[in-house]
Amino acid sequence: MTTVEALENLRSRMQSQYTMLFLKTWEEDRWETAIAELAQETDRGLVTWTATSGPQPPLPNAEDAFEPLAMLSQIASYPKNHLFFLKDFHPYLRDPLVTRKLRDIAASLAEDGKTLLFVGPVNEVPLELQKEAVPLDLPLPGIEEHRDVLASVLADVWDGRAQPLTEDEEERLLKGVLGLTTRESRKTLHRALSGRDALNEDVFAALVNEKRVMVQGSDLLDFYDLDEGVKDVGGLDGLKDWIVQRSEAFSSRAREQGIPIPKGVLLLGVQGCGKSLTARATAKLLSFPLVRLDVANLLSGDRGGTEKNLREVLYLIETISPAVLWLDEIEKGFAGSGESGQDATMSRLVGTFLTWMEDRKAPVFVVATANSVTGLPPEMLRRGRFDEMFFIDLPNYHERKHIISIHLGKRGWKAEKFDVAELATRSEGYSGAELEQVVISAMLDAYGQKRLLTDEDLERSRDQTVPLSVTMEEKIFQLREWAATRCRRATSDSRVTQMLEEERRRGEDIEPVQKAKTAAWSNLAELGQTNAAMVEYLRKFDGATFPQIQEAFAPYLEANGGLGLALRADPNVVLWVGMGQSLTVLLAEMIEGKRIYVHPAEMETYKAQNKGLKLPLAGPLTEEREKRPVWLPSCLRLMPPAGGSGKFARVARVKLGGS
Repeated sequence: MTTVEALENLRSRMQSQYTMLFLKTWEEDRWETAIAELAQETDRGLVTWTATSGPQPPLPNAEDAFEPLAMLSQIASYPKNHLFFLKDFHPYLRDPLVTRKLRDIAASLAEDGKTLLFVGPVNEVPLELQKEAVPLDLPLPGIEEHRDVLASVLADVWDGRAQPLTEDEEERLLKGVLGLTTRESRKTLHRALSGRDALNEDVFAALVNEKRVMVQGSDLLDFYDLDEGVKDVGGLDGLKDWIVQRSEAFSSRAREQGIPIPKGVLLLGVQGCGKSLTARATAKLLSFPLVRLDVANLLSGDRGGTEKNLREVLYLIETISPAVLWLDEIEKGFAGSGESGQDATMSRLVGTFLTWMEDRKAPVFVVATANSVTGLPPEMLRRGRFDEMFFIDLPNYHERKHIISIHLGKRGWKAEKFDVAELATRSEGYSGAELEQVVISAMLDAYGQKRLLTDEDLERSRDQTVPLSVTMEEKIFQLREWAATRCRRATSDSRVTQMLEEERRRGEDIEPVQKAKTAAWSNLAELGQTNAAMVEYLRKFDGATFPQIQEAFAPYLEANGGLGLALRADPNVVLWVGMGQSLTVLLAEMIEGKRIYVHPAEMETYKAQNKGLKLPLAGPLTEEREKRPVWLPSCLRLMPPAGGSGKFARVARVKLGGS
């Protein structure tokens, strides 16, 4: 749920005479501002209360109401159609006199159009009030709210000394603070950007690592640092290319074009061939926090405790999203959930988890690794749970060369000084983990003998290592047979095949992606991607007026008609009329969703286009509402006004003839 959707939910409930709403949030300041604007739009008064300052504004000639009972007693004396923003009221709900008083005044609240908003980090409704009250979780800020914070931090920290951010850099920074409150976002961005004149990977890693605090205190999840990247994964080019392509689908541009958020990938393969390393590299590529879930930690001896643990974990993951959820050796975690002799608790656990994988809306990318399929429930392998299943086999010759070079380089040795090709030739059947141990063991032997590492040390270490492909040959063969027709290969069988597949992929996969990224707004509109088309249009024609947009989009949707847009804070302030239903709805939703922004425009701009409304011109906007309809010349841009959107943040659809 977005901030806009939450406010619409509150508006609907207040207008439907809901008298008590328990709102869970840590951001009372942000929501107090938003609800104050909502109260103004709906012609309601707003009273805030805390135990330290009492009601604001207070009633004239009334006694101080610092105590909750005194405050509840004064509510009837306030005029009708009021909202009461009660901060941290939950400790007083344990008092039976307080709950009794709330039940006493419930009927009169509905008659007078009054709503009590209990705001705080707890939204548990007492048993006595469960037929009167509704608990709601208020969402954390989205990208657009964080965008305002980022602009403020950049102005404070960089003060114009650094180059402006590119669109991709800005989006990566914003994704890095998603899941934080605006205050946390400000502190995190300030800390990551201070003392720097340019962005680098350390900045993005610092943002991601700040989210570690959010999972502290939960022993059900492990938070990993983003140390390894895609360059640390030897071979597996097919898998790496797939992950790079899927990373593009998390961008706001992809959202504009209706591209669904990727769900995740299942990595099946031989032990020690890079599955866990790939999970860590995926998180770094996406600049998402990496959180590992050990299913065994969820199991509880209490009845219902296991399912409760899973629900808490999934809620926490969605809270810190976007994130990568890593399920290591998933076949062991969900053991006992097969059809024969299945454990009832494990079956419920699997069912809950699979339902979440299917229905989740939050950007959580699941990376599951498995060494075997025999312990996995069949329904987990169904298409739709994961975007793709990859089989990771033992590395081929070219991959072994790459892996050996990586491990030598990571430890300060120049790979070109060693006969890596010969070692790769002689290490057929070795996994990536075994090749790493070959390098480490050779280094230790050479150091113990007080000399430098040589090719002979590497060959001796290889000869002394018995690979898993020898000790578990039958199991590996069975795994390959199963995956042959069921999984996509993470790497090609030969260098020639790999090169051919690379050319085909570039021609068939990457080219459409690039075309989509550079597609003209008209092409997007022609294909029905009107949201994305509007963004691309404003990216090209910054500050377009409403009649310009009408003319441009007339071939693609209902652009002309009898509807218009006005400020929701004052419906008498009209922005434009004469628009069709489709265009009016599109613009209203994108403005309220903070994808596009309303800016005041000069009257000369409209005169140059021979356009205007037969209404008096609006003067400077004040707190007072206009007594009759007036026209405010305006335009649309992708960036918010310098001082914030204010009254331009929300618009209402109106029906007003004449343009």
